[in-house]
Amino acid sequence: MIKETGKIISIKELQGEKIAVIECISKSACSGCHNQNSCGVGTVSKSHSDKTHHFEVPFKEWMHVDEAIELQITNRDLISSAIIAYLVPLVFFIGGAVLTKEFTSLSEGQMIIVAVISAIVGFLFARVLSHKYFPQKESNNIISAKARNNAQ
Repeated sequence: MIKETGKIISIKELQGEKIAVIECISKSACSGCHNQNSCGVGTVSKSHSDKTHHFEVPFKEWMHVDEAIELQITNRDLISSAIIAYLVPLVFFIGGAVLTKEFTSLSEGQMIIVAVISAIVGFLFARVLSHKYFPQKESNNIISAKARNNAQ
C-alpha cells in the first residue's frame, strides 16, 4: 500500500456537493539517498524544486482546511493502473506495426505512421479501460486524520 501525506487547502462546493482540495508535495527519490551530494542525478534534482499536486476528494465532516490527511492506493490498483497506462498502448503500437508488416506492402515510413496511429488508439482504449475499472470511488482511499494520528 502506498501512502502520501497531504494538506487540505480548501473546501469548495461543486454541483451541490462539497469537495475537499488536497495538496501533496512530491519529493525526489534522491532526497532519501545518502549519496545525493556525490551523484549527478542528485545535483540535478536539487535544482528542481519539489512539485505540488492537487487532488479533489469528496468532503467528510471531519475535514478542515490546513489539516493533514493521508491518501493511499492499494498495490493492486497501482499495478493495474500501470498496466493499463503503459502496456495497453505499447501492445497496440507493436501490434499495429507487426500486422502492417505481415499483411500489407506499405513502406517503412507508412508502417511507422500506422504504428503511431495504433498507439493513439491504444491510449484512447486505455482511457476507456481506466474509467471502467477505476471509477471515482467514494472516498474509501482516504484515511481520516484521527485514524492516522491514532496509528502513530
